[in-house]
Amino acid sequence: MGITDEDLKYITETSSTDFRISIPAFDKRRTKLVHNLLEAIRIKYEMLEQIEIDQKEIKEKEETINESKGKITKYNLVSDGIELYLKERKKDHDREFIQVSTYENDIYDFKNSKYLLDYGIFDVPINKVDDDYAQGFVDYLWDRPATKGKNKGKRLSENTIYKPFSFVHKVFNYFKNDLKIISSNPFDNVKRKPQAVAEDKEYFTDEEMHYIKEKLEFENIRFKTLITFMMDMGCRREEALAIKWSDINWFRGTVSIERAFVKSKIDNRYIIKPVKRKKSEREIICTSYVLELLKNYKKFKEACGFVVNDDDFIFTAWDSMDIVDPDRYTREFKLFIQKIGLKKEVPLKNMRATNTSFYVAHGKNLKAIQNRVGHENIETTLTYYAQANYNEDKKLVQLYEEEFYNKLGLNMADLYRIVSNRFTDNKKLVSVLEKIGNEFIDDSNYDIQLERCQNYFRELFPIFDKIMKIDNVLDDDEIDHIFDGFQALYHTIKIDPLEPRIKI
Repeated sequence: MGITDEDLKYITETSSTDFRISIPAFDKRRTKLVHNLLEAIRIKYEMLEQIEIDQKEIKEKEETINESKGKITKYNLVSDGIELYLKERKKDHDREFIQVSTYENDIYDFKNSKYLLDYGIFDVPINKVDDDYAQGFVDYLWDRPATKGKNKGKRLSENTIYKPFSFVHKVFNYFKNDLKIISSNPFDNVKRKPQAVAEDKEYFTDEEMHYIKEKLEFENIRFKTLITFMMDMGCRREEALAIKWSDINWFRGTVSIERAFVKSKIDNRYIIKPVKRKKSEREIICTSYVLELLKNYKKFKEACGFVVNDDDFIFTAWDSMDIVDPDRYTREFKLFIQKIGLKKEVPLKNMRATNTSFYVAHGKNLKAIQNRVGHENIETTLTYYAQANYNEDKKLVQLYEEEFYNKLGLNMADLYRIVSNRFTDNKKLVSVLEKIGNEFIDDSNYDIQLERCQNYFRELFPIFDKIMKIDNVLDDDEIDHIFDGFQALYHTIKIDPLEPRIKI
């Protein structure tokens, strides 16, 4: 059969059909039981080849470890590499290269990602995390269903799976770029790479803001001052809570945004830190109402027996000048919204979105808005606040209905202009008179039909007579603004054609 002594080396016959392979290796003896001699010979040579490969790898690993002088190598576990990464991030924080919240976010992502833990990536050697492994992890994230909440049983949201992916991608970039222990990041080229998705921020409409401001008048002075401040100024919650009395310039009527107050994700301690970005450091003008509230609030604190110094924070506890848990204000605001009967669930932090949306929706200078709210770039202002949401969609439908359905192609301000003889589009006016009067309009009946139409509109909208009393001091823009608040009423009133005149 051409079998040589070399072929039979390390092979022992244990029975007529069984053959045992036993090869001494550099680490341990490798053994295997095979039921066919030819198969045993083939397997023996495969085992010898694998032993040689393993020995070379062990030698390379030992040389690499010796040369690394105690640092992480690609043969260490991913968890070992992450430990070193977090130590480096701590040094960056201590040297003020990164903010404390950035460092703590890394700690939080490492300790609280059940998806990284469940997949077992921490216990895998760094060099074993190749392209296939990275793709398997991403597929696992996409396919894993939510286990709780309103989306229970459904696929996880992209923002949820982005966090663990982003963390491990960042860590492997550290292995590649800083430690240089791998030549490429296996998470760079995965298919279906998760992305952070900017979601539309829910915010209050102008009408809801009016309602909230009315109800705030019945709340305690600290709560009323804080909520009004956030509504009027467009600050982040952490910015508003970090404002000191010295930040208020009473002469200029401004407040300086210089710091932020946050709670640690790791140990719940309170942290005063610089604002989010350099652009976030700004001086903005206060509304006169906010300035008045702040003055009254300061008098209130002094009347309670406290000595209020310029270096004190504004929003402090009832029984001291100490700052309090920022989440407390969030809970108080949620209870307030429920108490006043608003069904919309808008968190306190979105008062910033409410403020900015107001300016964007009213077509104000986007560059000025960007500077006021402290956005790094104008795209952020547009992306997060110029949103196509229910409220904006409703405005579009109202505009369409005004043009095509039962409203004569006019809004309520235009009807008032007809009554007050301000309407300048004569062709459109004739069309309206023909629809209302049910007859063709020419010079012989124009004045009669105009008077009929004007009287009819005054009957439908008694408010017209009241506004007519101040008509001489109003310009067109002011008329438009007056009737903006009557749109809901306008859409409930049916405008029917009048009975045709009896002609003799």
